[in-house]
Amino acid sequence: MLKRLLLYTALFLVIYAIGAVGVYLTFNDNLPDIDAWSFQPKRVTKVYSADGRHLKDFLEENREILTYEEIPRSMQAALTSIEDQRFFSHWGIDIRRIFGSVLANVKSMSIVGQGASTITQQLARNIFTEVGKKRSSKSFEDIRASYARKIREQITAVYIERLYTKREILTMYLNKVYFGHGAHGLKAAARLYFNKEVEQLALEESALLAGLLKAPNGYSPLRRPTKALQRRNTVLRSMADNGVMTRARYEALRQEPILTRHHRREETYGLAPYFVEHLRQQLQREFGTSIYREGYAVQTTLDSRLQKIAEKHFDIEIGKVQEKVNQYLARQDSSEGLPDSALVQAAFVAMDPKTGHILAMIGGRDFSVSKFNRATQAKRQPGSSFKPFVYTAAIDNNRFPVDVLDDNAVTLWDKENGVFWDPENYDKKFKGPMTLREGFKQSRNLIAIKLADEIGPPLIRGYARNMGISTYVAPVASIGIGTSEVLLLDMVAAYCVFPNKGIYVEPTALRKLEGKDGNVVFAQESGRKREALRPAVAVIMTDMMRSVIDEPGGTGRRIRTYYRFKPEAAGKTGTTNDYTDAWFIGFTPDLVAGVWVGIDDPSLRLWPRQAGSVAAMPLWAQFMKEVYLTVEPYRGLDNHGFDYPETLVEPLAVCNETNKMATRFCPDQGEDLFIVGEALPNSCPLHGGVQQSSSGRIRF
Repeated sequence: MLKRLLLYTALFLVIYAIGAVGVYLTFNDNLPDIDAWSFQPKRVTKVYSADGRHLKDFLEENREILTYEEIPRSMQAALTSIEDQRFFSHWGIDIRRIFGSVLANVKSMSIVGQGASTITQQLARNIFTEVGKKRSSKSFEDIRASYARKIREQITAVYIERLYTKREILTMYLNKVYFGHGAHGLKAAARLYFNKEVEQLALEESALLAGLLKAPNGYSPLRRPTKALQRRNTVLRSMADNGVMTRARYEALRQEPILTRHHRREETYGLAPYFVEHLRQQLQREFGTSIYREGYAVQTTLDSRLQKIAEKHFDIEIGKVQEKVNQYLARQDSSEGLPDSALVQAAFVAMDPKTGHILAMIGGRDFSVSKFNRATQAKRQPGSSFKPFVYTAAIDNNRFPVDVLDDNAVTLWDKENGVFWDPENYDKKFKGPMTLREGFKQSRNLIAIKLADEIGPPLIRGYARNMGISTYVAPVASIGIGTSEVLLLDMVAAYCVFPNKGIYVEPTALRKLEGKDGNVVFAQESGRKREALRPAVAVIMTDMMRSVIDEPGGTGRRIRTYYRFKPEAAGKTGTTNDYTDAWFIGFTPDLVAGVWVGIDDPSLRLWPRQAGSVAAMPLWAQFMKEVYLTVEPYRGLDNHGFDYPETLVEPLAVCNETNKMATRFCPDQGEDLFIVGEALPNSCPLHGGVQQSSSGRIRF
């Protein structure tokens, strides 16, 4: 028996020697360049809201940097006892352990049954891809690869020991090694499993963490507490065997249960996932992959308070739309060809009109199910919510809110499709002559289409693009009712031009980027600005959109009568053909928000006939109402009205019978806004005399 054992031992030693020499000669040229390498652990980039709440971490590995001085003695003792007892005395490889491994493999009749990796070898394997990864031993090819990896490990470990002290190697190892559940490094592990800083770890906790390294998932105390306890006690026994602790203390500690205190992140962690992903993509385009390893602190524009309010009402209001769709489909006969179900989707964006800061963003109903951001990626027809661009172009080109068009049938030539087109109103009715203000607030399609035809689709397209619409807008007759696809974020940014008196501010999600040492890498107070519209035109358009909410007949009137939202506001509903898309975009002097509701498949519509005022506007109203009731500084701005500078616009008397400038003899007079210093409509032909302004200034 002894002769056989010696024979097998000699045979395995020969195999090891031949393998070592052969692999070294074969792979020596492919070893990592240790001299050119310096250990720089990847750092976590933390993302914060504008109000200082933790939103997310950007990382390749969940890592917090650890120094040698922070490593507890209990962790050093536990780690070296179970992983590498002669760590502080060997020179990268442990010859005694290699021979012990050979004997163990001989006894088990396994060529690669047991390894003998030191801590330094494990570090080499974890850091350098040239070393290779552990493989199975099911084939000769796998066995050969395993020996090649082992030799590379050993050679690289010796090189590492030549360049670094034991303290540095241990620190690098504990910063690099994986502890399971996404935790790389001792700091992350201590916080994950015990919600503690490293220096607070008890001896038995250090033993548990050291024991995890053999198989983090297999010994996880969060998933396999029984195996974790057995493994921890194995480490404790090893420490007792090595004289690190007394037998009495070992016997006492082995009876202690494992008490994990799973780290709980701030309640806002994971908030606004669509916004965070939108920001991540922007940062990666600008700063590359450094955002995952340089430990930046990212200050965003998002207000976590507004985001939480938006998400709360989003779930409630879109849930109501979904319920209506479900009920409608359940009532239909299967022969109708309708689907059994259809998932309603929606998007929401809120912005500060003065800075372009994105304050809240929702890109869909469930980020974990669909990461497609419907606020920034979904191109959908805006319907009547596109009409402000038509009326803006008209007001800026010598039209007036009191100009009259006839709400009646019209036939137009569709150049794009080469056919005649007979457009209709939402209610399939005609209301006859009405002013532009009335046609706008009631969202009369035929008024918008005739106006667009008069001033020209190419001119309207130019205004839309100048105000921030980045998608293609076809210069066709149907431009007046929003048949070209747009993005919700573009639409909200474009509406910001109105309360911002003609200034377009590019939407931005980033305020400041700080490096790991606190140095400011990037900072901006607002998005890039440019004049997109004359201030006076923006003021008049703001007032026309105010009519949508404040005046009887306005499509947004329920914001006042039903939702009881009191602060001054303006906006526009939008509904596309067959109720495929529902929109509402509105604003106060200090906050702009937009809602889109629809189904991802544009061939499906929002049954039963859910227009923008029904499917989209409720979310806007509930969001705005709670923000202005509960969130500073908006709570203190509830009486902040729109500004009508006397140098830009003035209210003038209008004859309600003729919709021309009133004279002193007009018996029924109203009032509308006009740009100061520019031509006015003709005087009332029915009641002759002198024009007069409500401010007392006479015009002839």
